[in-house]
Amino acid sequence: MANISAIALVGQSDNEILTWATSVVANRAKLYGVSMTLIDLAKEDWHTKLSTYLESGRPSFCFSFQGFGMGLRTEADNLWTSLNIPFISLMGDAPFYAPYLHANEGPTLFHLYKSEDFRQFYCDIMGGKNFSSVFGGLYPPNPLADETPWHDRDLEIVYVKSGVDSEALRAAWTAFPSKLRGVIEDASAVALAGQQKTIGQIVIDSFAACSMYFGQNRTLLLRACAAVDSYVRAVRAERMLREVMRHGGHVFGDWPHIDKVNTQARFHGKIPAEKLDQLYSRSRILINVLPCTLNYVHERILAALVSQAFSISDGTAFVTKALRNYPNFKSVSIDSPTLANELDRHISEIRKLGSGHKNELQSMLRQSRLRAENEFSVDRLIGEILELAAMCQLERNSSSWSFRR
Repeated sequence: MANISAIALVGQSDNEILTWATSVVANRAKLYGVSMTLIDLAKEDWHTKLSTYLESGRPSFCFSFQGFGMGLRTEADNLWTSLNIPFISLMGDAPFYAPYLHANEGPTLFHLYKSEDFRQFYCDIMGGKNFSSVFGGLYPPNPLADETPWHDRDLEIVYVKSGVDSEALRAAWTAFPSKLRGVIEDASAVALAGQQKTIGQIVIDSFAACSMYFGQNRTLLLRACAAVDSYVRAVRAERMLREVMRHGGHVFGDWPHIDKVNTQARFHGKIPAEKLDQLYSRSRILINVLPCTLNYVHERILAALVSQAFSISDGTAFVTKALRNYPNFKSVSIDSPTLANELDRHISEIRKLGSGHKNELQSMLRQSRLRAENEFSVDRLIGEILELAAMCQLERNSSSWSFRR
């Protein structure tokens, strides 16, 4: 097997989740003859470490999550473009949250988006000039999945999510001019009435409904999309939290604005990423809320599947179809007044299954886990990265077909 050297760059993230995920990718890549050197851009010595690496040799490619490190520059140009090194980044957020991470341009830069919603926004609204494609959900196997049988797990209902005060977000809209505030308010109401379009399209429609076209002022569009998306996420996350509280579940995350006095739910605060496998292996039901995307199988759903737990999450047509072969995935309508009834029904169904034949249930959960480990494996991501690096090499060697003069 060929020996391939690469650089994996990480940046600061909540609970160090991206550092953990990058380490998982790097460790798995060793099986494919790929040696990844991790460079943490949050560390003070990252520049020295990177310079030392580049002085000693040339990596076959670079990788990161969320575009971290893709924008590093020389005095005159993008570092990776000037060195003609492929840089592949898996983008898990919409481009309107941190546009600068998506705005780097160069023939060796590749964006892999986790959702077609995000890729479409990058191409159509940001006028993206880099190679971009969609890479579906992935999640590494949970090594503790078989440690505790489902019936013996001590946490029945678990919600891993930090919350933001939606009312505080809405109050901040007063800083916007009235016309822009009107667009944001209209788009938020449309999304929360049962989202049928992407956030980007909903906001564009709201501009049009107010007889406005953003033109070249894409900054206003990006700002409006981020405000709408943040607010809708916060409202939905709190809706789900209230249901978890009603059932006396376990909440892992920060919810400083929530009154926790008269509830049987237990709030445990944030949990480090490296402890999530252990938590999930103790859980029977993992509750999830999706980001505001139509085409995205969220990681916490996959975390439940590979941990031999049930997942209850809001769903879209895309998610329902993608997970149709997973009987331990249950969907609810997050924007519907029937949310509470749907959640109650699913929890009752799961409890009824739990009271039945233990071996049959455990076999179903195990089969679901094995299917998820294969369908959403880290190996698929590594294969995609190697494919893109090879494509970049092919382009370099195809000068006769180049239209750049």
